[in-house]
Amino acid sequence: MAINFDPDIVPNLKLGLHSFQIIFSFVAWCLQIGVLNAKDAKVTGKNGWTFAVCFLSVPAWIFLIMTPRWERTRRFAQPHAMLAVDALFTVMWLSAFATQASYNADGSCGKACGISKGIVGLGVLTTLLFGVTTFVSAFTLNYYQNNNVLPGYDNRQIRGGDNIDPDKAAFSMAPHDDEAYERVNMEDNEPTGNPYGGYNGSYNSTTRYGDNNTNPYSAEDEDPARYGSTPGRTNTLFDNDTEYHSSGAQYGNNPTSGGGYDDHPAHFPAGNYDRTH
Repeated sequence: MAINFDPDIVPNLKLGLHSFQIIFSFVAWCLQIGVLNAKDAKVTGKNGWTFAVCFLSVPAWIFLIMTPRWERTRRFAQPHAMLAVDALFTVMWLSAFATQASYNADGSCGKACGISKGIVGLGVLTTLLFGVTTFVSAFTLNYYQNNNVLPGYDNRQIRGGDNIDPDKAAFSMAPHDDEAYERVNMEDNEPTGNPYGGYNGSYNSTTRYGDNNTNPYSAEDEDPARYGSTPGRTNTLFDNDTEYHSSGAQYGNNPTSGGGYDDHPAHFPAGNYDRTH
């Protein structure tokens, strides 16, 4: 039975596992220095190999952790190569703690056998962690073969065809069908004229806004009794007509109409204008 889990956790999972490997390896390296400097301890190829594996693991961690995390280096993060590196270092760390245990069994550790046993324990933990990362790399390879992207590293991976169309608005409520590119704010009553005064810029009695065509908001606004009819007040306030009418209430007279101007020359008041001082 195949074991499946969320592919988005692969980057953080790999990072966490390799981080613990680095910590355990660094502690084992420090302890190995103590063993090499201990009294009566011998320096042999067995503990030398364990010491060397700590250094040899550094390039592997750089490759396994860093290359998949950036787009420019992701081309080097081949799933086959990552699986091979994880499996290889699982075997290497297995041999590292095994040779250290053999070093202790030979009595070559002198007075630092307790420290040397701690190195063996850290080697076992590191080996187990490499076994887990090998399993994750195997899952990565299987996912890559099925989807052609690295799990969790590539945000552009296909997710059931739910990608956002860049030609639509990000928060568009348009349906995903043949009519997906129609306007969202569609109404039956579309405004066809100027809502602020029709064509001549003046108020009239057709609608509240002087539009001779269609009300731009709704049919309810065309009801003159919606906010109260005009016969509701019987008295004449200040004897003035406060309503707008279609024949007047324009913003100004047209100077080219010819009305309202006197073409006769100006006349000065009568007086004696011949006197000079």
